[in-house]
Amino acid sequence: MRYDFDFSNMPSYVLIKTGEFAVVEDFYKLLKDLLASPKWVKGTPQIIDHRYLDLKKMTFEDVKMIQSIVEFHSEKLGGGKCGFVIQSKNKPLAAELTNPIEKESSPLIKFFSSLPAAQEWVTH
Repeated sequence: MRYDFDFSNMPSYVLIKTGEFAVVEDFYKLLKDLLASPKWVKGTPQIIDHRYLDLKKMTFEDVKMIQSIVEFHSEKLGGGKCGFVIQSKNKPLAAELTNPIEKESSPLIKFFSSLPAAQEWVTH
């Protein structure tokens, strides 16, 4: 997975744009690199923009693993919200994720089908 950190929206949120193929192990590296960045401020909400990530081989279980990685690092992240944007062209995974699953997930992690919806949620 390729990723890029955009800190221009700080302190509201950091935008993390991803691309290429989705690999769960790469997400662990992404968080490690974010936490090591000199621009990172603990507690800043994150928007993970997966609209350009190839999710064809990614399963719902892979996404649940990514969610648990975020939850595991929640203390280091400082408890900020984390919104994932998944384009609807990545069906059926996008449809499964953007449907309400709050009963199974952390109140600090939510999935969206549009960037504006994620921005609205993390900033309010």
